[in-house]
Amino acid sequence: MKKFLLALIVLGSMIKGGFAQSSGIGNFNLGLYGGLPLSNMRQIFDAGVGGSLKYEYRLGSLPFQKKPDFLNNLYITLECGYEVFNVKTELQNAYVPSTYGYVPLKAGLKYYAFKGLYAEWQMGRITYTQHGGGHSFEYSPGIGYSFKKGFEVGVRYEKWIQTPENHITGDYGQSGPFAGVSDFKQLELRLAERF
Repeated sequence: MKKFLLALIVLGSMIKGGFAQSSGIGNFNLGLYGGLPLSNMRQIFDAGVGGSLKYEYRLGSLPFQKKPDFLNNLYITLECGYEVFNVKTELQNAYVPSTYGYVPLKAGLKYYAFKGLYAEWQMGRITYTQHGGGHSFEYSPGIGYSFKKGFEVGVRYEKWIQTPENHITGDYGQSGPFAGVSDFKQLELRLAERF
C-alpha cells in the first residue's frame, strides 16, 4: 500500500505541475481516507485506510449555447484509489491474511450547493487484490466542504454489493471475506488537497 500511495502522490504532483489550474473547468484532488466498517464488515475488520486520486470536470464549461446556471456548480467525477482493511486478530490464520486490499474505480456527480458545501454521489467497481481478483458493485453518497485554499474534507457512506459469481476461488479460498451474497458497508472520512 505504501508504494501505491507514493505513486499517487508522485502522479498528483506531476499532474499539478502540468495543469496548474490553467483552465478553471476542472481540477484534481489527492486524498487520504479512513474507513469505519459497519454491520457485517465490523465482524471481520477493525478499520480501513486508503488513498485516491480524483478528477472533477465542471459541466458548466461544456460549449452549450443555452445552459442552466446550476451546471456551473455541477461536476462529473472520476476516482481511483487503493484501500486496505485490517482483519481482526482472532480471525487471522493460515487461510485468512492479516489485511484485505481493494482497488475502487468510481464515477459520479458532485454538486456545490452553497459556497464550498457539496453533495456527491458515486458508483463503480471494487476489485479485490487477493487470490486472483473478484469484484463488487459499489455506490457511495456523501457530503463535504471545499475550502478556498484547496483543502477538502468529506464524509461518505459506502455500500459494496458482492455476489458469489464475482468471486474467484484460489488456493486459499474465496477472493472476498464472504463466500455468499454479502453487502459491505462502511463510513469514510476523506481529507484531500485540491489542485
